[in-house]
Amino acid sequence: MNKIINLVFTIILLSLILLVYLKIDEITDFFTGFMSDEKTVEVKEKNEYARDFDYVKFQNDDEFIPVDKESILNIFYNIFNDGYDEFTFYCPSEYEDCIDDVKTIANDNVLLSKVNDYVHPFNSFKNLNTKVSGNGTVSISVSKNYTSNEIEELNKRVSDILYELNIDDLSDNIEKIRSIHNYIIKNVEYDEEMANNNTSSYRSNTAYGALVQGYAICTGYSDAMALFLDKLDIPNIKISSDEHVWNLVYLNGSWVHLDLTWNDTNNPKYQMSYFLIDTDTLFKLDPEEHLFDESFYLEA
Repeated sequence: MNKIINLVFTIILLSLILLVYLKIDEITDFFTGFMSDEKTVEVKEKNEYARDFDYVKFQNDDEFIPVDKESILNIFYNIFNDGYDEFTFYCPSEYEDCIDDVKTIANDNVLLSKVNDYVHPFNSFKNLNTKVSGNGTVSISVSKNYTSNEIEELNKRVSDILYELNIDDLSDNIEKIRSIHNYIIKNVEYDEEMANNNTSSYRSNTAYGALVQGYAICTGYSDAMALFLDKLDIPNIKISSDEHVWNLVYLNGSWVHLDLTWNDTNNPKYQMSYFLIDTDTLFKLDPEEHLFDESFYLEA
């Protein structure tokens, strides 16, 4: 009888040890938070691609303290925009729904992809892993869209193209944008294979496909243009509808639309129709594929 009791006790003990081993991170997080009322966010230096422009939708903030759902979304924006690969922030005890709200946002891929539209292409994420502990610790790991080798190659390509176009000789930003716009649509071919079959030999959904390999779909066109706009310190974001992506540019106190894909000279139906136009004009030209979420993209 004693042997059976000892065996049961041993099994229970081993099970508890295994459970502790598997849940050690959660347990550590819980007791760390339990024993300390002060949770200090470690804010590291931003990378060189962080945008310092305050948008209508998102603002630069180094506090990382959530007070409501919108502030959580702004924290996600700042993590992406600042170029962090990993970041941890904390839900304050007085914000009772914080953990649930973080989980809701973290699981909304459509929403987070829209946040991606506001950051420099090199800081945009490809995959995201969000871990929320019971004590309110939120840990985020970011996998970027572009590799370090691609970034190095693209930076050189952008500089070479700007030199080739004698951009410094143009004093007006509209003419600079026109020159870059014309170069891209002249030297980039729309990747029909990727558009129709979602498969391709090229990285055509990125600026690398557009500027290095010469093939792109709308995300490649818009990322490529964004690289030049950031290089010229012209504020910009991308806009995504259900089926399309294009650029939104801040010029002379107004936000205007720029769609290189639909301006591609291979399609004479459009040509320059989508060059720096306002939202009313955009919807008159195309009320379907360019129909975007106006409640989110407040700049437009």
